[in-house]
Amino acid sequence: MTNILKYDIVIVRFPFASSLKYKARPAVIISSKQYNSNKRETLLIMAISSATSNKLDFEAILENWQDSGLEKASVFKASIATIERDFIITKVGSLSVRDKENLDKMIDNIC
Repeated sequence: MTNILKYDIVIVRFPFASSLKYKARPAVIISSKQYNSNKRETLLIMAISSATSNKLDFEAILENWQDSGLEKASVFKASIATIERDFIITKVGSLSVRDKENLDKMIDNIC
């Protein structure tokens, strides 16, 4: 998958801490175009969860989750990771303008 951009919603293989198994989870790409073209083939992502009731005060709800390709109401989780491009299973959509603004505000608050 070569055309991955900042604010794209992807499904990635997240490893379980206690085994070699993986679970497919949604995430949003937060790295820039320049970073995404690095020779190491890595991307920066932020986790997305449908567990909206467990939202921390500084985490943001996706307002247009359906338009972004997600199946359930979701929240940006304060969990940033570096992954290899090969861990992406598929791209499901992109954030709306409003959700991009909310994500950027959240990142400003936590970083």
